[in-house]
Amino acid sequence: MAPTRVSTREAVLAAVRLFTDEGFDSTTMDGIAAATGVSRRSLFRRFGSKEDLLFAEHDELFETVVRYMEASPESPMTTVVAAARLVFQGYVRDPEITVPRYRLVRAHPRLRDREVAMTARYQAAFSRYLSQSVGGDRPSLEVEVVAAALIAAHNHVLRGWLREPDGGRVWERFDEATARVADLAAPLLDGGGSAGAGEAVGVGEAGMVHGTGDERVLVAVYPRGASTADLLRRVSEAVEGDR
Repeated sequence: MAPTRVSTREAVLAAVRLFTDEGFDSTTMDGIAAATGVSRRSLFRRFGSKEDLLFAEHDELFETVVRYMEASPESPMTTVVAAARLVFQGYVRDPEITVPRYRLVRAHPRLRDREVAMTARYQAAFSRYLSQSVGGDRPSLEVEVVAAALIAAHNHVLRGWLREPDGGRVWERFDEATARVADLAAPLLDGGGSAGAGEAVGVGEAGMVHGTGDERVLVAVYPRGASTADLLRRVSEAVEGDR
């Protein structure tokens, strides 16, 4: 008789239900094997630990995201936004798994650690892709900032949806958030992460002036409690230094 073969989703769903009903620590791989109709040995060989099984479909999704970025003909920023959209879709398309897993992760520190590691994996993949696309040997500060911002936007919208999965406008909120990141990223990526276009052209006590041509952006850094007069003085000094 041929061994039973279940899909990754079926195995994860069975595990999530058992973790929810019986508790994560109380659930055994034997119990999951019985629920899925496969042998314990087969389950271990295919998925490993309970933690591995809980996040198994994201291992598959990660490979899909990497292949998508490698094959995309779009601009670097358009590509990583679309890749983040694939990740987000992996969550929202299956609330039967995603929502109870979110509750499990919040209740168990070692599961939170696993989720943090998974998030870092996506961020590193975005950083590598952006770095290669703008011609860098390794991720620059600008590339790391863009990748981190995109992950932050993704997670911000995702947390809202997880708290209220029946709420509307989730994709609209996602598109709004990632569009803001893309707007912020444009001057950073256009500069390629190196001196040249978009480089810092002047530094004063107020902060740093960036820009190309006639356009400038002043980033102001000042002590808490600084008076308006002192702040204006610092801004004036930074601007004068750029003339």
